[in-house]
Amino acid sequence: MRRPVKPLFRDEELVLRWLPGTTPRLVVVFTGMKRGVGGETLDEFAASASCGGENAVLFVTDRRITWFAAPGLWARTVDMIREIIEAEGIEEVITLGNSMGGYAAMLLPRDIPVRRAIAFAPQITMDREILDDARWPDVKSEWGDLPVRNLADTVSETRTHYFAFASRDCAEDVAHLDLLPRQPRMHRFLLASDRHNPARTLKEKGVLGRVVAAIVRGRRQHVAGLLEKTGIAA
Repeated sequence: MRRPVKPLFRDEELVLRWLPGTTPRLVVVFTGMKRGVGGETLDEFAASASCGGENAVLFVTDRRITWFAAPGLWARTVDMIREIIEAEGIEEVITLGNSMGGYAAMLLPRDIPVRRAIAFAPQITMDREILDDARWPDVKSEWGDLPVRNLADTVSETRTHYFAFASRDCAEDVAHLDLLPRQPRMHRFLLASDRHNPARTLKEKGVLGRVVAAIVRGRRQHVAGLLEKTGIAA
């Protein structure tokens, strides 16, 4: 029987939802602008992120859609995640996010040890001086400085393995991934699609849960095999 995701914290800026697991592994899922992942509700996606109940799952939502640039929001979020890690005896942290959530999933390793970070169509920067992506609001002018100008600058500070997905024919998303450094801990996957939603593409092919589970469990080669088998690897 599927367990529901339970509310843990809520205010005008931030929502945390919790699903307990049976192992000391935590998957922190940062939601996107539509507050789901790949077209699935949080309750639906929880089954994938938890790997059938193994992993605890923490869903984090920036309610004002600020890319965590609202004053003090990112620092407060990091502090709350740290408290949960300590209270629950967590030994391994995985992050996951879609679009805006992908930005946060790739940012958290700068502040908390993260084993693997999974990002679907992430914004690597919201600074229009670095990449002028007009699809999104000008966050800096509305909210002030973001937690980091360019996520690429944080990669060398961590030991995290990053898994970044984009659709091959979505030029804006590929431009974001092109900002990332080429190094052994950075794993890029391009899918044969043109949409800003590679997670939905994986879901429609019936492999989203298996791809997430393979990365969470550290089986990178299995991910490549799944993409080849379904014919969606670009």
